[in-house]
Amino acid sequence: MLLLKYLKINLICILIIFIFLNNLQAQNQWFVQNSQFTVNLSEVFFINNNTGWIAGDSGKIYRTNNQGVNWNSQFTNIDSRIENIFFIDENKGWAVSWNIFPDSSSYLGTIYLTTTNGGLVWQKTMFPDSNRFLKTIFFKDSLNGFAGGAPGGIFKTSDGGIRWNLTALDTTSKIVLPVESIQFYDNLTGYASGGFRDLAGSMWSTTNGGSVWKISVVGPEPLNDFFINNFSKIIAVGGDFEFGSSYVKTTNSGTNWLYDTLGVFGVARAIDFRTANEGWIAIGDKFSYTLDTGNSWRSTYTPDSLRIQDLCFTDSLFGWAVGDNGTILKYDATIVSVENLNESLPALSFSLSQNYPNPFNPNTIIYYELHSQNKYYNTDNVSLKVYNILGAEVATLVNKYQIPGIYKIDFDGSNFPNGVYFYELKVGEFSQVRKMLLLK
Repeated sequence: MLLLKYLKINLICILIIFIFLNNLQAQNQWFVQNSQFTVNLSEVFFINNNTGWIAGDSGKIYRTNNQGVNWNSQFTNIDSRIENIFFIDENKGWAVSWNIFPDSSSYLGTIYLTTTNGGLVWQKTMFPDSNRFLKTIFFKDSLNGFAGGAPGGIFKTSDGGIRWNLTALDTTSKIVLPVESIQFYDNLTGYASGGFRDLAGSMWSTTNGGSVWKISVVGPEPLNDFFINNFSKIIAVGGDFEFGSSYVKTTNSGTNWLYDTLGVFGVARAIDFRTANEGWIAIGDKFSYTLDTGNSWRSTYTPDSLRIQDLCFTDSLFGWAVGDNGTILKYDATIVSVENLNESLPALSFSLSQNYPNPFNPNTIIYYELHSQNKYYNTDNVSLKVYNILGAEVATLVNKYQIPGIYKIDFDGSNFPNGVYFYELKVGEFSQVRKMLLLK
């Protein structure tokens, strides 16, 4: 009965918060931009508030110099989709595409585009390894860059892309998975995300400037993009069409990763933060957003339920999203400001993730995170208990004082019958409950 009481209280709280947030979300600042384009757009990249590029099918790249008022078409001399685009300033940039139907003048593989004048002229070459299909490119400066894709591996260049060399994986890593995104926090510390559907989601990390990478399998679905909040905290997003969107996060520079679902059908394609607290995820015709640095997420439909594939913010006032059939959305906080929305919500002191795998037989892993102590919660005692479908307690996994951090608990269901179970995390006077299914 105690469990049912907590479930009822949680449902009421969720309903109240849902109504409150819906009223706030009516004020969101994503607006549809009039677009003369009909091609599907999959990439958006802005170097500042005025200057940016969008790209997509049929080799199309467009540039704006006036905050999207006008978009000018750029000639790429290719007709395949732009997989990724990256600039280090208003002039120097790179893009990659795939040559799936080679002719007599080219071969199968990745088309590599470079420009030194902001895209007025794009130089086209073929990536030297014809067995690689690059999906992401990142440069730390005009000379040092990285690229990754399928079937796997991260390439490095030290001469602006004239020559590329495959970097090394640490000797403990034996799995090879496609790479979807690469970013660096500083000159030495970098990360990459990726994976393969129905196999694994993975994160790579380097601490020596990208010469050697360590891979970690952190979830069941591919991770398409990620955001580096600070040196310690990274959030990556992905999913698949069967299980929906999901994310992983770390608060200790990748030593431990916490996996959870976003509760939204579709695949999370891109993530970026508008402010230190407020972040947005592109999931087809929906956004997921957080007001507390990624500790909790809510969802809302895009304007007119338009399908988007990528998004970015130039600062706290302006952002962009692009998608199918030439969709362009602009975030403009100068029209209606919600800068301080998150100040009206108490910071969550803990979060409980969905167990993985689920269903399970007989073992599963439960992650939870304890955030910094605040006036709303007393973290002197933390308990994690398991209940059966009747609400009877069947196991106590944790019952002690714990400091803030990410915790991993292995639950062994060997001695329990098949069925639905609930696990409840209590921190002080507050609790969170999730459901899991044991199938032998």
